[in-house]
Amino acid sequence: TVRRPWSTLQDLSRHCQRVRLLAVCLLAFAGFLRCEELLKLVCADVEFNQEGLVLSIMSSKTDQFGEGASLVVARTGASTCPVEMMERYFRLGRLSVGSHDRVFRAVVRTKEGERLRKSGGLSYSRLRELLLEKISQLGMDPQLFGMHSLRAGGATAAANAGVPDRLFKRHGRWRSESAKDGYVKDSVEKRLSVSKNLGI
Repeated sequence: TVRRPWSTLQDLSRHCQRVRLLAVCLLAFAGFLRCEELLKLVCADVEFNQEGLVLSIMSSKTDQFGEGASLVVARTGASTCPVEMMERYFRLGRLSVGSHDRVFRAVVRTKEGERLRKSGGLSYSRLRELLLEKISQLGMDPQLFGMHSLRAGGATAAANAGVPDRLFKRHGRWRSESAKDGYVKDSVEKRLSVSKNLGI
């Protein structure tokens, strides 16, 4: 049986740790973010606007010359909108837009409730632990998932939705076709379309 870790996405007003994990998952999925890109984000790298948000990726695995990259994520209007969840996280965590403090930090419990640590970033091992714990609570096998699942899942969803290849590659900050293709798991329908379109 699959259990819901939280009754509704709206039932999060006092749960900083829960909102943080949702923000991590939705942003990494929507932005095809590598874990190291996500954990290196500082508040000044995130800019909210009417259409969505802009992320400044200051360094990444494929950025050999430190040129950086700009990534846009749109508002969707859904309860799972990554932009709205990030805004909620910023408000709940009392993060200062424009500061050079890490976006994703450890959560501490106080008499007043949960709050973010004032400094320092969340570690890879702790984030992985939190993600796999929630996956297990959802009734899925955590051994089938890892931090790369968020980037790969977003890339797969976009590819199967027919996002143009040029935009797809730019959004994921891939330098080569082979690297990009390694992340995508085509749906059965897409794979069947190959032979269906051979005209035989």
